[in-house]
Order: sequence, then C-alpha cells, then structure tokens
Amino acid sequence: MPVSTSRFKRIAVIAAIPVCLSAQFALADVKVLERYIGKWDVRANTLQPEASTASYQETYEWVLDRKFIRGETSRKQDGGFDIVFGTFDANADGYPFWVFSSSGTYLYLPPAEWNSREQTMDWKNPSSLDINYRSRCHFPDNDRRQCHMLIKDWKGKVILEIEWTAERRSD
Repeated sequence: MPVSTSRFKRIAVIAAIPVCLSAQFALADVKVLERYIGKWDVRANTLQPEASTASYQETYEWVLDRKFIRGETSRKQDGGFDIVFGTFDANADGYPFWVFSSSGTYLYLPPAEWNSREQTMDWKNPSSLDINYRSRCHFPDNDRRQCHMLIKDWKGKVILEIEWTAERRSD
C-alpha cells in the first residue's frame, strides 16, 4: 500500500522533533544542572504538617548523553528513597524536575527559572493546578544548596513545608 504524501510529511515532521529538541538543549546553560552533579549530605526539616528532621545522602550524575541529570537518595529514616530526573526545556526556557518516591508517589516540578545574579532556582506551579506550589534553591557556592518548599491546597491550607540544606561530600 503506497504512503500518501501528506502522511509521509507528518511522519517526517514527527521524526525530526527529537533532533530539534536535542539541538536546542545544546544551547542551554548546562552549568546550572552541573551544580547538582556529585555526592551530597542532606539535612531536611519538615516544618508542616508535623515537624521532623531527616538526614540522608544524594548522588547526582549525568545520563542520556548529558541531556538529563539523575539523582538518587540513600534510604531515609522512614525506609523510603527517591529518584530524581532534571533537564533543561528550551521551549519553556526552564529546568523541569521529576521526583519519584519508593512510596509510589511522584511529583512533577514545572520548569524552574534560574536567576544567575542571585544564584537561585525557583519553581512555581502553573495556575491550572488545584495546589499552590513554590520551591526555591539557593546555591551560595559550588558546595552548598539551601532549599525551601511550600505546598498548599486550593483553600490555602499547608499540605507540606520543608527546608533542607545539602553539602557536597568530598569522597
């Protein structure tokens, strides 16, 4: 059965999309993502709904031809651990992250905005969501990361508030 010209054009356009996206990524400032690469000691303080403290390790590495970073935590005090993926999205001009937990939950962080003057990465949820999500990580130097996250429901009630500090390991 011959392939119609219009169908062939659609297939060619779809096949070209990954090439275009990878070419755009090459223009991104990957030095922002490079800040995550390495091993980290993390101390996290849950402020709401119940106060608690956790300490664990994170390890980030480049994967998929340096198009993504992949992070993994050690086991936490509650027995769980997380896997994180991050990248640069040229269409959104930001850095989306995905966090997958061994508990079965996951979180998509819409593309963060990098502020080179303040050395901060800010995530804000799109207005179409029923939750209000804000997170910020400040990189005071190459070996420290200070972050805060606040999630509220549509009524404004705090679902989760956490602050954490990560310090680069020397090993």
